[in-house]
Amino acid sequence: MRVLWIILAAIFAAIAAHADVSPPRPVAPDHGGAAVVVTGPAEVVFDWSEDNCYVAQIPDLPVRAFRDGDDQVNLILSHTAAHRMRGPDFASLVLDCAPVSASRKLPDPESYADQEWIAAVYSEDGQTVHALIHNEFQGNWKSHEVCATRDYFKCWMNSITYTRSDDGGATYVAPDPPDHLVASLPDRYHPDEGIYGLFSPSNIIKRGGYYYAYLKAQTYPLELQHVCLMRTQALDDPKSWRFWDGRAFDGVFVDPYRDDPNVVERTPNCAPIALPQIAEMYEGITWNTHLGKFVLVGTSSDPTREPNLFGFYYALSDDLITWSHRQPLLHARLPWRSGGSQTNYAYPTLIDHQSPSRNFETTGATAYLYLTRNNAGHGSLDRDLLRFPVEFRQPD
Repeated sequence: MRVLWIILAAIFAAIAAHADVSPPRPVAPDHGGAAVVVTGPAEVVFDWSEDNCYVAQIPDLPVRAFRDGDDQVNLILSHTAAHRMRGPDFASLVLDCAPVSASRKLPDPESYADQEWIAAVYSEDGQTVHALIHNEFQGNWKSHEVCATRDYFKCWMNSITYTRSDDGGATYVAPDPPDHLVASLPDRYHPDEGIYGLFSPSNIIKRGGYYYAYLKAQTYPLELQHVCLMRTQALDDPKSWRFWDGRAFDGVFVDPYRDDPNVVERTPNCAPIALPQIAEMYEGITWNTHLGKFVLVGTSSDPTREPNLFGFYYALSDDLITWSHRQPLLHARLPWRSGGSQTNYAYPTLIDHQSPSRNFETTGATAYLYLTRNNAGHGSLDRDLLRFPVEFRQPD
């Protein structure tokens, strides 16, 4: 095993020397337990400098995949306009320059329809595709006239909304506001006070008749963050999602602009899920048939480790609520720990190309870790989509 890791380290070092960047480094698993392990170097799936349809066409959230009614793989590269790569398999994907969705850019926070990213998709039949939207109200825009500082991070409120496709993922159309609202926190928009809201849901996973998704909450006034879990039995009903309140899935999301103020005032935020164990990991969730466990991957560090590695981690669960303590998968430079034009990495998720699930919600003995490489810093649009082969190992 030690020889294998020496070989892998040499491969990654050779890639770094050739590309003049600092690549992620695989982390050797702790002995004894079940493990997720990177087994080879990265492959470029989307090269922005060669493949983009226009300058702002980038992979800006974790990619999501499903098979449509023609048995074609759809891989969604999401930004404020989303595009799909499509083909019979993951080795034959071709980028479609026709956007499948675009942002409505409405200038008021109560519409929940400003800058919109497709964040999660799910289809039962390959024809109707349900999607969750990461919606950013960006009050820093002059056209919005609501945030004096014009500072992106001070003027940002986030919510989760719904859209759908009835043509196999070629186009998505959302209900009119506010009927598309899925999830928001109970405070109204506070201009100039910082980032607030519910963010970028994970992929959707179905278990026992329910559809589940993780999401991140960030609250005023200290911008504290934690991971929430929500579920529904009706993907076509945005109001049907309920969050875990610490005891059951009884939490009801409210609209602070339209619901009874007395009800809004009494409504708690969604409860943190396994905060010490998974910290703020939420990006990708699958059921692993090889381990018989749920596997969560996300961006994290771990102050309890020596050294504290920053990068991408995984955790294991039997029930989606209780999680093992996260373990490092790739040591990588993260956007908030890099300066200027330094290359960094973001948006991890797992996809098993051989998954029998139409929505790739399962993984087997092997899969791929997909992530975005920001070639010239997170403020740049020069972003590539990479994938690393990974292996799931049972306990010794």
